[in-house]
Amino acid sequence: MMSMKTWGALILALLLVVSEAYSKDLDLAGKAGIFEVRVRINKNPPILGKNQMEIDIGDSGGRVTDASVMVNYYMPPMPRMAPMNYTTKADLKGEKYRVTMDLIMAGPWIIRVLITRDGKRATAKFNIDAQ
Repeated sequence: MMSMKTWGALILALLLVVSEAYSKDLDLAGKAGIFEVRVRINKNPPILGKNQMEIDIGDSGGRVTDASVMVNYYMPPMPRMAPMNYTTKADLKGEKYRVTMDLIMAGPWIIRVLITRDGKRATAKFNIDAQ
């Protein structure tokens, strides 16, 4: 039989492991035409409400900081539900683009990062599950 001290230590260790797993950012990577796109969301899993997103875009020449970047996030259509589809401009801060997504419902969401540079457009698509 385990002592109370052993149980306490076991519970504390379990809480630390669980909180560490939920405190890390969600990192996603994909391609958009010639661009490598890395997305980091400050919550893993993303939550209902405001989630901060950081977007790093690169090509063969290095980091891309001269593009226009829009983020479109939406929930796939469901019967008898109003569409949930939002688009917002990402602002360049340093060498990364930043945007806030306000997820209003738990479940699957699709994020499209729309990049326009030199008159050409490219799109990277990511799937997340908000909780």
